[in-house]
Amino acid sequence: MPNNINTEKLVITALITAMTAVMTIAVAIPVPFTNGYVHPGDSMILLGALILGRRRGAFAAGVGSALADIIIGYSVWAPFTLVIKGVMAFITGLIIEKCEEKRRNLAVLCGSVIALWLVFNAAVFGVVMYTANTDAASLSSILGAEGNASSLAAAVRGIEARLMASALIIPAALLLIAFALRKKENVSVPLSHVVGMTGGGLFMVFGYYIAGSLIYGNIAAAVFSIPANIAQFVGGFLIAALLSAALRNTSAKRYFLHSAEDFRRRGR
Repeated sequence: MPNNINTEKLVITALITAMTAVMTIAVAIPVPFTNGYVHPGDSMILLGALILGRRRGAFAAGVGSALADIIIGYSVWAPFTLVIKGVMAFITGLIIEKCEEKRRNLAVLCGSVIALWLVFNAAVFGVVMYTANTDAASLSSILGAEGNASSLAAAVRGIEARLMASALIIPAALLLIAFALRKKENVSVPLSHVVGMTGGGLFMVFGYYIAGSLIYGNIAAAVFSIPANIAQFVGGFLIAALLSAALRNTSAKRYFLHSAEDFRRRGR
């Protein structure tokens, strides 16, 4: 029996690794200014973390996503993707497991995710403003506003607006979801899963900002990756949540690391 269980886990891990690569490759949309692309592969990464847990989920996410980068010609991103997507799945699984251990961890981790996201956005905006004040020529070149102070100012205001929106919308959405699910008895997607997937997704946004800074050699240029990666994460989150809810109503629910019934019994 143990050998059968191990074989089953290995097969499921390989399947999710392949599905992550396929979903990433199937709809790869290039993003201007970033030399990167957005895709629905994050849905398989998040779903994989729910099914496989943090360790095997991290393997499937990192390897599947890095293979996709190599296959479709974004090899320069592959080493970063291997780490970022792996850690994304690991964080998702870890948060869920910590919420499973103690009920109070849910509120602590939810607050931590929101706080870290706000700090990240504030830091990024500080970087943009610093660059605008100390190296306006470089930032103008990146934004395509060379020699035009008014265009540069407008571009910086646009960046500020996008960062403020992302800084506020995601925490607000997370709090609204928390409030909406708080008294629900039949919840197919537990709040701990929502917090876990959000934490993993926001790390992905942060990770690619750092990776972009290293690839471009300019920390201000990498800011353009943030809106696209947020959109990618939100899309992946919605697909993963819908698939998770649907699969839990079938015989496939036995493959999930934690059952929805467990979370409902514990009030999570």
